[in-house]
Amino acid sequence: MRIRIILPSKTVLDQEVDKITAPGTEGSFQLLPKHIDFVSSLSPGILSVFFEGEVVYYAINQGILVKQGDVVSVACLQAIRGTTLETLGDTVDASFRSQDENEKRMNEVLTKLEVDTLRLFMELD
Repeated sequence: MRIRIILPSKTVLDQEVDKITAPGTEGSFQLLPKHIDFVSSLSPGILSVFFEGEVVYYAINQGILVKQGDVVSVACLQAIRGTTLETLGDTVDASFRSQDENEKRMNEVLTKLEVDTLRLFMELD
């Protein structure tokens, strides 16, 4: 079975796997290679990918999973990889902190832009 984890800007993972555990909106579920074709919406959680005796974890925010034939496609906005749940937790925390800082900077820029625009309109009168 092949899994493809697809973000809007890139494909994060495209490889053969033994099984997948995913966080569905109705509860977690597992897919094996002979599973019937399947579609599920995904809730924020941990997507576990099992291959060659290893497990790799992906923290996803939400998304859609489609299994068609031997290909499982997961489309989501974010997917953060971790080899253990502990390292994944640290990576997710760092990513969220970075996002918060970027959002703060963006809000500052937008606020300055608003103030400058209002000032220009007032000068037109």
